[in-house]
Amino acid sequence: MKKYWLSFASFLMIIVGLLRGVGGITLLTQGDKLDLGLPVTATPVELKIAAYSLIAVCCLLIISAICLTIRRLVSNYAFCWISLGLFLVGGLINGFLLFGHPLGSGQLINWGVSFVIGLCLVLGKDAVHPKYIQSYEK
Repeated sequence: MKKYWLSFASFLMIIVGLLRGVGGITLLTQGDKLDLGLPVTATPVELKIAAYSLIAVCCLLIISAICLTIRRLVSNYAFCWISLGLFLVGGLINGFLLFGHPLGSGQLINWGVSFVIGLCLVLGKDAVHPKYIQSYEK
């Protein structure tokens, strides 16, 4: 049952990663024409930095989730935690770059989703193997 918590955490990480990637691509293509509800105070260079960081976080979340799903190793488990931390830090930095302040309702969503993913990772920790054990039938 513990491995299902890891699978659910991986699923959520992939969904969040895809959403971040779509946001990054949208930010790259539409730039400051995008209506986000709040006034965007970023320069064109800051918009590109924010967009590329969203795409980077997308890749990190998806890759770490896939790695944990394929092999439940301690290193892949740690990679998921690092990706989750970078997701939160990236959200704060992007909030500051785009809007001039790092906090907002979007950050509450980021922290809530991160809490759920982190909880699933903690609940599934017992299914993580210290090293990959390959068994052969003789």
